[in-house]
This record gives sequence, structure tokens and C-alpha cells, in this order.
Amino acid sequence: MRKLLCLLLFLGTCMLSACSYDSETAAKNGDVINMNGPVYNFHRFERFLDNIEAKEAAYVRIANYTPEGNPTLYNLSFDGSVFNLEIDLSKNKDLGDSPAKVNMTCSELISEEGQQLFTYTLEGCQQDSTVESFTILSIMKEQVEDHEH
Repeated sequence: MRKLLCLLLFLGTCMLSACSYDSETAAKNGDVINMNGPVYNFHRFERFLDNIEAKEAAYVRIANYTPEGNPTLYNLSFDGSVFNLEIDLSKNKDLGDSPAKVNMTCSELISEEGQQLFTYTLEGCQQDSTVESFTILSIMKEQVEDHEH
């Protein structure tokens, strides 16, 4: 019930702020949806992880929403050996002077288990001439109790 209430509250906020890519659209598109706390469609991310483990090509989109309802889309693909990440800010109304899209290639995806969270981070990411890590998803353990990690 709490999750449904959060989702309804978020949808109402988006309608008032005229979101250009709301969570309903993201769900219809099959995205993993991170609502700045609750994560929906996590099973799609698990399928992505299974394909990575099998060294098979895979794709997933993660729609991350700020508390204000602005989306940042992570289009993540795996070709069997490297990860390609496109960070799409084009639907974020508070974009400012930031580039609308940023692309990077990463060498590995690390999952870490903390006391309360599972965190998924891309490592060895090349963007321009810098190498960095980039966290793509954090999910509360209580949300994935029934899932194997």
C-alpha cells in the first residue's frame, strides 16, 4: 500500500510539474524505475544481470527520478565484453548548461551489498580522457528480499 501511495503521489507531482517522461511512460517502455527510493521493474535489471553473467549481449534502461520528478535516463548496453552507457538528461527540465547526453564505455559492473542497500556501479568508465566509476542503481534490501544476489 505504501508503494502505491508513493507512486500516486509522484504521478500527481509530475502532472503538476509537466514531466516530459513520467513513470507511467517509463513503465510502458519497460524501464527499471528508480523513484529516489522505491525501485520498480527490478526483475528487468535482474534479467540484464543474468545475460551479463552468461556473457550475452543485453540492454536495459534505468529511469532515475529526482524528488522533483525530473528524469535522468541511463541507457545501458553490454556487448559481451564491455558496457556502453548513455546518460540522457534531455527530458530533465532543470538541465541548465549540462550536455543533454553523455556517453561512456565501462569495463565492468560491480555489485556491492551494504547493510541496507545493494549498489550497482560501473567501473573503468572512459569519458573523454578521464576514467571513473559511476553508480547506476541502488536498491533497498527490503525491496529484493525474494531475489537471489
